[in-house]
Amino acid sequence: MLAQIRIYTINRGAMDDFLEHFKNETMPLHESVGWPVVSMWVNRPQNEFIWVRTHNDTEDLEAKTKAFREEAAARGVQLGGHVAKMEVREVELAFVPAPTA
Repeated sequence: MLAQIRIYTINRGAMDDFLEHFKNETMPLHESVGWPVVSMWVNRPQNEFIWVRTHNDTEDLEAKTKAFREEAAARGVQLGGHVAKMEVREVELAFVPAPTA
């Protein structure tokens, strides 16, 4: 399994608007195409929003990306607003921890 760690630098003063958009528009788009957001964090001192999504391989990533963009266009969702800079790191998951009781 592969993961994308996505680090967005958000325009100064726009974090709350961005978070509202991500929660109400971006996350539902991901869910609708079977590409859930795994986790997310906010680093307010650096105006960063960091989030993770996973895929099986390059082919799966390409298919999910295409489906996501098509769904966004169909719903009229504008992507990338409030984002000043975007960094994407592709990493391989080393292992999946066992659930805790």
